[in-house]
Amino acid sequence: MKTLHSLIAILFLAAVCPLALSQTTKRQYIRYTEKVCPNGSHFRNQGIPKKPQRVSNNAGTIVFCYDDVLPDSIQIALNAAKKMWESKLPIKVPIYISVSFESLGNDISMIADVSHSGDDNVQGYPSTLASQITGDSSSPESPDGLIYFNSDINWNCNFSDESVSEYNLPTMALRGIARCLGFGSSVILDEEEFAYNFEYRTNFDKLLFCNGKNLSSIAEGSQEMANFATSDNVYAVTKSQRYKVFAPSEFVPDESLCYLDDDNTLMSHDLGQGNVSLSIDETTSDILRAVGWDLPLSGLKINCNDITDDGIGSSYSSHTFTLAKESENISGYKWRFLLKNKNEDYVQISTGTNDFFTISKVSSPSNYYVNVNGDLEGRIECEYKINDKYYNSVPFILSLELKPVINSIDNIKVISSEPNVFSLMFNVNYTGADEVSVEVEEEYNTTLRDYRFYEPYIAHVKTGNITSLYYSWVTVIVSNKYGSAYETLEYSPILKTLSEPKIFMDSAAVNYIRLYNVDCRVVFEGSPREFMNCGLETGVYIKNEIFDNGKSRISKVYIK
Repeated sequence: MKTLHSLIAILFLAAVCPLALSQTTKRQYIRYTEKVCPNGSHFRNQGIPKKPQRVSNNAGTIVFCYDDVLPDSIQIALNAAKKMWESKLPIKVPIYISVSFESLGNDISMIADVSHSGDDNVQGYPSTLASQITGDSSSPESPDGLIYFNSDINWNCNFSDESVSEYNLPTMALRGIARCLGFGSSVILDEEEFAYNFEYRTNFDKLLFCNGKNLSSIAEGSQEMANFATSDNVYAVTKSQRYKVFAPSEFVPDESLCYLDDDNTLMSHDLGQGNVSLSIDETTSDILRAVGWDLPLSGLKINCNDITDDGIGSSYSSHTFTLAKESENISGYKWRFLLKNKNEDYVQISTGTNDFFTISKVSSPSNYYVNVNGDLEGRIECEYKINDKYYNSVPFILSLELKPVINSIDNIKVISSEPNVFSLMFNVNYTGADEVSVEVEEEYNTTLRDYRFYEPYIAHVKTGNITSLYYSWVTVIVSNKYGSAYETLEYSPILKTLSEPKIFMDSAAVNYIRLYNVDCRVVFEGSPREFMNCGLETGVYIKNEIFDNGKSRISKVYIK
């Protein structure tokens, strides 16, 4: 699906002959241009939420179509953004969005071309939503939206909430998807007259009010429309709230009526270069529900004995599922358990016909697709019969967790701030956890320093000062409840080798620990659990960890 040729064809057709594209698909496109803007002076950066808030057992499917030669860091940023939106929406049929990086000059950060439907029964709906109602899915060749990131500006793929000088790619990807879901008005200023992009109003237009007057009821080209668009008093009105929309007294193309006049939301007008917004806030979600993303889910719900609504469970244990019965007169159960294979297609693993359905642990996890969170993606389905009529349940989407993995440590930079002292900066690309622990130990130094970095997917690590006179070890550790993975960078006491450390890596679990005191006498032998409660005296020890694959690691530890 990620074919470069089809993407080029789409971009060429949209740019050269947009009418041909809209006529053949009954679609019309609105272009939203995100201008480069300085760091928002009032915007408060929003970090990424914990994993249970990023996934859901009702998650749908958004397919990003892009060139596979994009760097891993960019692909991770894009996939993390789409996973967050997937968990927020009642997506029944897949949404397709094409993504590319193109030269857009110095004034533009991103462009989103958003398809809207011209069909009578879903007229004015964004195509992403119209397809959920009609059941007619889009495709890579005819996507619901196209997002262009400017290759002329600097991007970073950080997942921390720290301000930086570059544009944050995950943030802008979240905003680009929101555009494709229907966020933004269709009003334009055309030769000093205000008009709508189409002959019809969009769902977002129908939410906008000023002094009790709805935008969609105002004739285009009128003075009333001009007054509305420049009133600085426009609100998006939902069932429960109203939210101030950016509508200054002087109309700003590509900005007026397209953002919120709020400093604490993903779609804030004040968000710009250096800002980070890595959570989908309730304001943005509520407005999109009012656009139409409040679709009911048909069919009975599936419950699990040990997995909640976040869908997170273990791939190493069994799980049992039942239907949330609204009637006892249910029969003809047809259960299916599916997993995504390496091609990201669901394949059937097991079936069942009882009123409950138990799936076994995944015997060969390496045979299946592992997503950006480090999980296997599964799906539970159930067809059932009530009064001789068959129905389908609401699918239960699974995030089956695995042991954590360190995929790479790269961009290692040695910083020599003073003689015989250095510090390190490097990136850790990892899955299966939301934070990285970094331990720094030095020969002849009893202090073991521990740094923690809460930055999912790619952690940007910076250590404190390390002596270059003796051996030193910098160990990167990622852990979850199923195990740990680590890599150790060893630096010898020769300055010229500091940029090329020896790397020791092992992702296996620790089975056995043997501890020696400074006199080389064994003071403890046992399991990791026993080691946690062994009650040793304060001091320096040598720890020999033996892994379940037979390998071992020796390190120096200081026990308080």
